[in-house]
Amino acid sequence: MVKQIVIILFFMPLSLFSQEESRVIDKGLVRFQGTIGMGKLLNLNETNIFLTGNLEYYIQSLISARGDVYYFLKNDENSLKQNHQLFSGASYHIKTNNNFDPYIGFQPGMALTQSFNSPRKGNESVQQLSSSTSYSPLISGVVGFNYYASKWFHLFVDGRIVQGRHLSNFNAVSLNEVRISFGLGFNFNVLKKKS
Repeated sequence: MVKQIVIILFFMPLSLFSQEESRVIDKGLVRFQGTIGMGKLLNLNETNIFLTGNLEYYIQSLISARGDVYYFLKNDENSLKQNHQLFSGASYHIKTNNNFDPYIGFQPGMALTQSFNSPRKGNESVQQLSSSTSYSPLISGVVGFNYYASKWFHLFVDGRIVQGRHLSNFNAVSLNEVRISFGLGFNFNVLKKKS
């Protein structure tokens, strides 16, 4: 029941916005957003919290260049001390006749990672040793949608799967993760439209 109420409250504002006379999605559109994102490591029973932001430029109405940054905030089990990530890539936007903008993308990236020698699972008396900090290559697929409520802001839902491995002087740690983020973003078009 609570889940249904949350879904209704999230999507109800979409029906309150009147449609713009023209589509917002076009060549020259710049959109940016910042939010808190959550991820679930696939090989470990851990949840990660990130402060995340992205910047995207529409090269064409259906193709965009995008960069994302993830600042690591929290990890329940403490197998990772640091896990900051940076991605850059492209997205393909599925054409619609309104301001709903579904997309799919691919982004290679890099992570600045540091791990503990073993997860701390209730044994606080064991001294935690940190590995050396290292750079780990990543690959990521992203899928989601934007809803442009006006020419200045949009709502978004963003899902991502990340694959990579932290290699250190301790045991290797899998960085394979599924993430979700959502919220309010801002946008504007840097190109003047022809009359």
